[in-house]
Amino acid sequence: MIRKELKHYFPNTKFSVRGHKYSGGSSINISWSDGPMQNEVDAITKRFQGASFDGMIDLKSYHNSFVILDGAELPTEVHFGADFVFTDRKVSAEYKAELVEKFEEITGKKYDDNETYDLAETGLYAYGSWSGMPRMYGCQIISRLSYLITPRDKAVA
Repeated sequence: MIRKELKHYFPNTKFSVRGHKYSGGSSINISWSDGPMQNEVDAITKRFQGASFDGMIDLKSYHNSFVILDGAELPTEVHFGADFVFTDRKVSAEYKAELVEKFEEITGKKYDDNETYDLAETGLYAYGSWSGMPRMYGCQIISRLSYLITPRDKAVA
């Protein structure tokens, strides 16, 4: 069901959807490169979780969901077998190169993953919220830019 929903909402993105069983439960791990943002995928996939966890009281709770099954007119109450759904968006080497190019264009500075940059001197504040961080490593900046600058369109194999 998750694969079907992801294909419907993000037809140009290839997702890896893998289930894992372990003592006390199971989970589904979803990963992809570039494409939609993690919160967009979470909005679709998290509803397939069969449980929730409250860390304040160390309690795992199970719950049912309502879905309209193929061919049905009314919702059916179901319990999804996977307790949790985890998502992980990766940045491809090609997309990172685009982001590095954009970083260097905006800042006029040479990029380095391990270099710290004073954000006030970079001109990056014009590209979204930086949470008041005065300095960030290059790798942190590229990660943040991946949420602000969408990748150039590319064909999906």
